Amino acid sequence: MILEAHNISKSFGKNGLSPVDITLSDGRFICVTGESGCGKTTLLNILSGMLSPDSGHVKIDGKNVYESMSEHERTLLRNGTLGYMAQGNSLIPELTVWQNIVCPLELYGRKYDKKHVFELTQKLGIDNVIDSYPSDISGGEYRRVLLARVIMSDAKLLLVDEPTSNLDEKSADIVRGILYEEYKNGKGLLIVAHDKDILEYDPEVIRISSGDDRI
Repeated sequence: MILEAHNISKSFGKNGLSPVDITLSDGRFICVTGESGCGKTTLLNILSGMLSPDSGHVKIDGKNVYESMSEHERTLLRNGTLGYMAQGNSLIPELTVWQNIVCPLELYGRKYDKKHVFELTQKLGIDNVIDSYPSDISGGEYRRVLLARVIMSDAKLLLVDEPTSNLDEKSADIVRGILYEEYKNGKGLLIVAHDKDILEYDPEVIRISSGDDRI
């Protein structure tokens, strides 16, 4: 599985993403860094099929994501081939933590092992809040629920935005370890992070710069 982006850019007035090239494939671990406002999250939104670039193209196994896929196909892509953990508040407030984790699987008729879900929540330290609602959990717990949902998707390529944000050091270390385990199991992993401790896992480091610089 190969996700390729060539010469993609996006402008938001004076800010945005300068033209970049990037390729993510099975068994590849990339960490994207850069100053705030340089377009790291925009890059992930474009790669995931959520935001059309101003220039360039994105392909998944040779198929153009924006020119050859409908919005429905891109939604299916994000719930199958790609797993995307965004920074925003994307949990459904009316559903419990458990329901939020398994909702995408049930929505698309995919089978899952309840024991596996519970074991993952235990690893992430959120097994004590599985019956709670998003409004009743901490910011750090919220981030870990988002990660659990992405991992349960069993996507081949994972796009993860600031996975250790709002986490204490113990929880952050657990999250790093789980993501590294996914990579070692053959997943393609692209992380956007300010967390320098992720570098201890020896990813390929790509730095995005503001202005006209490329990665």
